[in-house]
Parts: sequence; structure tokens; C-alpha cells
Amino acid sequence: MNIWRNLHRFTPAASQTAPGVSMRHSHPIEVDGVFLGAAVEHELGVRFIAVDVRVTDMDQSIWANIDHAYRSVRQVFKSGGLGQPY
Repeated sequence: MNIWRNLHRFTPAASQTAPGVSMRHSHPIEVDGVFLGAAVEHELGVRFIAVDVRVTDMDQSIWANIDHAYRSVRQVFKSGGLGQPY
């Protein structure tokens, strides 16, 4: 299992972004101490980026706000996932 300790070295600094392009903020989604993914700001709300296999069916889904994304991911995680077990 890879554990990323310093993700800042993989993201461009503000001076490296193109003019007029702003960095999007992300919000980690964690349930019962398990990091499931992140909700990243999107023009339509937030996009969920899954990192746990139990919620990969939700990867790249778009939600109206962070609360909707969190509740949906939590529900899928607690129910054991959307698809067939691996």
C-alpha cells in the first residue's frame, strides 16, 4: 500500500499555474477513520475522487455540494459498496 506523506510536492505552486487559472480546493472524505476519497470543487458543485475500492463505482461523480457527496459516499461505504464484491 502506498502512503503519500507529502502531496504538496505533486501539486503546482501558485506561480506555476497558467494566468487566469485558479487552483481548486479539495475536501477529504473519511468515514470511521477510513479515507475514502476527496471532494474537489467543480463548476457544477463538487466531484468525488475515490481512492478506496469500496466506493470506486462513485469515482468522478458530481454532487451539488460537499454535504451531499459525503452523505452518499458514507451510505455506499456503510452498505458495502455498489457493485459486486472483489
